[in-house]
Amino acid sequence: MGKKKPFTKKTLPMRVLEEKSIPYQVHQHDHKQYTAEGVAQDLGVPVAQVVKAMIVRHSDGQFALVVVPGDARLSLKKVGAALGDKNATLAAERDVQRVTGFQVGAVSVMGFRRDDVRAYVDQRVLDLEQVLISSGSPEAGLALSPEHLMQALENGQVGDFSEDL
Repeated sequence: MGKKKPFTKKTLPMRVLEEKSIPYQVHQHDHKQYTAEGVAQDLGVPVAQVVKAMIVRHSDGQFALVVVPGDARLSLKKVGAALGDKNATLAAERDVQRVTGFQVGAVSVMGFRRDDVRAYVDQRVLDLEQVLISSGSPEAGLALSPEHLMQALENGQVGDFSEDL
């Protein structure tokens, strides 16, 4: 059994972080991972630290990114209240790929195809010591501090957008 090759591919989220001089660490997965639970188990970290990037569709056709801890579930009711749109829904898989450029299960929090997607960050994410975001590839995650995550998201709005699983 040979050693796995180091993850050397520069993904768009990595480039975004580097352009903003934000430090991060690459954490390569043993196997392709598409869930927060799988990433946490693979890397031996608490599932809460593996933040989920959820794409929500407004009833007017606009999209929003909502970032929640891996041990929580997105609350569409709370997100809808923040958006002023009680009819907001999770985006369809084809819309997620079209808007972000990433496949479902490997959506990062940055580096989207479209730049008109507003970011909303659950306040629980800010309480974490470190967060793991998707690199945009199911083969690796990126670790950074919550403060650096907020710096990368620039105008991210913080609020209560999740509920316990």
